[in-house]
Amino acid sequence: MPIKMPMNRSVCPLVLLFVSTAVFAAVPVSPFVMGPPVVPVAARASFLHAMNPAVDLATALNYSLLYEEEGVAEGVNPDLAFAQMLLETSFLRFGGQVKLGQNNFAGLGAVDGGDQGLVFPSPRQGIRAQIQHLKYYASTLPLNGDPINPRLGRVKRASAPTAWDLSRTWATDPEYGKKLMALVARMVAHAGIAEDQARIPFSTVATPAVLGD
Repeated sequence: MPIKMPMNRSVCPLVLLFVSTAVFAAVPVSPFVMGPPVVPVAARASFLHAMNPAVDLATALNYSLLYEEEGVAEGVNPDLAFAQMLLETSFLRFGGQVKLGQNNFAGLGAVDGGDQGLVFPSPRQGIRAQIQHLKYYASTLPLNGDPINPRLGRVKRASAPTAWDLSRTWATDPEYGKKLMALVARMVAHAGIAEDQARIPFSTVATPAVLGD
């Protein structure tokens, strides 16, 4: 059955938006945690839906929008953060230590074989905590928003400026960075073959409000 997420109707309606028709096959895949995205919001959503059809396109688009908003607000690459969510949650299937209702999309506080991890009151809050954690790992820059991640003090600042550096820092898996970069590359490739879908106005697929505030 499709995954239906709780909606908050107090959020402003989505604005019609069209995605660039750039040729993504020529776009290099940046390993840096800090930086702008290259994959359009709708194409990231299309990739998630393609990898897990149980996540309907409207829900996938809302997640992609949240990553865009929260990532850009802190200067963190939304593409890499979104890829991390896909990896950590198995394309929102979960099934591991962390459960869907925790709104924890990056295994924050989930110790190998131990604690289930942190719980956040909404998807936006969980994504914001993930973005803050990534920013702490990648740089010494101050947060632009109020800190909501209680584990920030455990992070060695600027110890992981690239996806590769997140191996054995964020996660014990020595292949963690390689897996993240592979997912970003797949999203870029998917964007190239999904341009027609990516140019669909958001109003044709999105719910009336962005979930998770």
